[in-house]
Amino acid sequence: MNKKLLLPGLLLCSCATAIGAQKTPVSQAPDDRVNFPSNFQVENGWNLFVFGDYLYWTANEDGLYFAQTGLGADNSLNFDGKIKRIDPEWESGARVGAGINFPKEGYDLQFTWTWFSADGDESAHAENGTLLPLWAVPESVPFAAAKAHGKWDLDLNVLDLEWGRSSWFGGHFSLRPFFGLRGAWIDQDLKNHFVYASSPVTTGHLHSDSDFRGGGLRAGCNARFALPHGFALYGLASGALLYGEINAGLRVQEGDHLIARTRDHFWKGISSLQLGLGMGWDSHFAKDRLHIEFHVGYEQNIWFTVNQMNHFMNQLSSGYYFKENSNLSTQGLVAGGRFDF
Repeated sequence: MNKKLLLPGLLLCSCATAIGAQKTPVSQAPDDRVNFPSNFQVENGWNLFVFGDYLYWTANEDGLYFAQTGLGADNSLNFDGKIKRIDPEWESGARVGAGINFPKEGYDLQFTWTWFSADGDESAHAENGTLLPLWAVPESVPFAAAKAHGKWDLDLNVLDLEWGRSSWFGGHFSLRPFFGLRGAWIDQDLKNHFVYASSPVTTGHLHSDSDFRGGGLRAGCNARFALPHGFALYGLASGALLYGEINAGLRVQEGDHLIARTRDHFWKGISSLQLGLGMGWDSHFAKDRLHIEFHVGYEQNIWFTVNQMNHFMNQLSSGYYFKENSNLSTQGLVAGGRFDF
């Protein structure tokens, strides 16, 4: 054979082979590439499940300050004071839900409701001087206080609808990516009370609130690493993009007289992040017709820029207006279980 014709012939054969190999689209992968479902399933059941969690959380938020020490008796700052802020208490909450498994495909659909309520209060007393109020005071009293008290309340309700698929990746490790919808109702109230350093004694009451109502999209992934004897380590990460209505307001009273009031109503997009780690145990019984699971872990939820409280700084006539644009977070213990039937 002529060697000059050999090389072009090999190139033509290679191109023909490559074109023939591309007849099957990459998106149409064969069935043996599909990971085997790893969701909890039962034999001859309805493939329904219910679950519940006990939450022991604490909440933290920027902007929960109300007074500062370090104001001398002659109302001169010595810059040796401390900021007084509200530190919320640890409180109990709950998470409950239900869902359905699709055994053949490995998908599941579940609905979850999370409820948590928290509050905190803090007091400050002047020692060797007076306090500096960090919120507005009227013109009729000196810009100093003998006593100060702050109280913050939070009510959180979250609804989640998830569609996901749990699959094995290797012998012991499984992942469940999911996406869905989220709705949130977040109500916050901050009340500050001052006893001004005046004669006669004058009191001030300031009430600021920030309420959010909205919904949007959520996506995330559950991870589980199976251990011997039914134990497992788990992780959770999810994020949500929400759009909703914010109602914020401020009331300032001197004694029983209302001297200032503002209202702020607007629409805003916020985002949230959820992270969790823990350990669980599960087992089938009744000839695999039923399944039960228990878990305990630690979880954190962050709601970005959801605090939109507004207030005035210094005396009211100065018009120094300030709006918070800070984050809310909840974190703590999660302990619960699940029942499949």
